[in-house]
Amino acid sequence: MRFDISEDPTGLWFWTLLDERSGAVVCSPSRFRTQVQAYADIAAFKASVSVAGVLVGDRPKRRSQSGGGGQLGLL
Repeated sequence: MRFDISEDPTGLWFWTLLDERSGAVVCSPSRFRTQVQAYADIAAFKASVSVAGVLVGDRPKRRSQSGGGGQLGLL
C-alpha cells in the first residue's frame, strides 16, 4: 500500500491511499493549500489508524474458547 499526493485543477492538494494494484482504498476527506499540509494529514491519519481496533457488531471480537484452536476467524 502507498499514499499518493496529488494536486487538483484548482491548485489544492489531496491524498489517496492505494492498494497493491493501485486501486483507491480511501481519499483525504478535505483538500489542502499546500503539499506539506497533505503530508501532515497523512501522518495524522496513519497515527490514528495504527491504534484502531476491530468491532464486530457492537462488541470487540473475542477469541473463541471452543474449537478453532483459539484463532480468530476471517472478517
